[in-house]
Amino acid sequence: MNSSFLNDYINSAIEANQNNFCDNHDLWRFGSDSLLEQNNFLWFENSYKFLLKKLNLINKINANILINKAIAHIAPCLADFEWLYEHLEDDESRKLLVQIQLYRALGERYIKLPLNNKDYWLKLKAVEKLAQGAESIDLGFMGWKAYKMRLDSLGYPFQLFLRPPGVLTQLLLQQYRCQIENLVIEVVEGDVVIDGGGCYGETALYFALKAGNSGRVFTFEFMPENLSIYHRNMELNSDVAQRVELIEKPLWVHSGEKLYIEGCGPGTRVQQETNDPNAKKIETISIDDLVRDKKLTKLNFIKMDIEGAELQALKGAEKSIQQFRPKMAISIYHKPQDFWEIPQYIASLDLGYRFALRHFTIHQEETVLFVF
Repeated sequence: MNSSFLNDYINSAIEANQNNFCDNHDLWRFGSDSLLEQNNFLWFENSYKFLLKKLNLINKINANILINKAIAHIAPCLADFEWLYEHLEDDESRKLLVQIQLYRALGERYIKLPLNNKDYWLKLKAVEKLAQGAESIDLGFMGWKAYKMRLDSLGYPFQLFLRPPGVLTQLLLQQYRCQIENLVIEVVEGDVVIDGGGCYGETALYFALKAGNSGRVFTFEFMPENLSIYHRNMELNSDVAQRVELIEKPLWVHSGEKLYIEGCGPGTRVQQETNDPNAKKIETISIDDLVRDKKLTKLNFIKMDIEGAELQALKGAEKSIQQFRPKMAISIYHKPQDFWEIPQYIASLDLGYRFALRHFTIHQEETVLFVF
């Protein structure tokens, strides 16, 4: 490999100096406040830039600010980013790593991620049409609503209560599927699947459809408000849902630990400590104990999107991973250190795993590490 993470990162930061994107904001995820606030300052900023440009200073000043911000973002953990860069399987993964970290450092005005293209917006518009006039449920989270949509026109024999971005990300873009040249990392017929982070049931149904009648999906969700929608979605898709088994506990390194619940909706997480005197507790389960208790003779695929508990849950699956060497799709966007700590832990098991990176939004969330 002739390049390095740092070289690609700095070169991309320099190129970003010329950018000023106005079509790079996710209204479904963040609302309009960020963009409106940006526009309130555009007149002043453009006037300021015009003056600096006249003095031939704008590029130098702006480039220095951006590069300093970019370097500050990666400096404390550069060796770890270089490690990950060198261990990623393909150029797409390496380029994504650079772009995602630059986005995290510089923001939506300067960095546009690869998914922000014409095809993305056309697909989102198609899903939005399905939600128009549909029955809806208030999710009790950031003012979000789930819409009852028939998805046959999108290639899925489902009827689901879900937000349009969820349909786009998890079903149309297939967030837990990765293709590298002629190799596809995904759930296939007959697979036994761990679905860590069941939420409203859409990923469990997706995996159950892929796994077929001979497959089996274990999905983990414990929040009552999520489960109320989960059960409605299972009832709407009962033929596929019969392959899914719900475990109403969070995944962790050990079973039987009592952890605090923080947050709500899709952002719910578990913590060993909390400052909230009213925080409720929940009892955990490990994948290794589930495999033992269910007497599983195979485990083919592990998916995790569990709000920062991924590393702990993987440690609770160590015996199963060593025994079955499953394919994995692990979310690594919740904590900065997850980008290297999770693949480094998996590499330490010395099972010959390879790594690829894919990203499924136009903002900094939904980065998935594929392990195969």
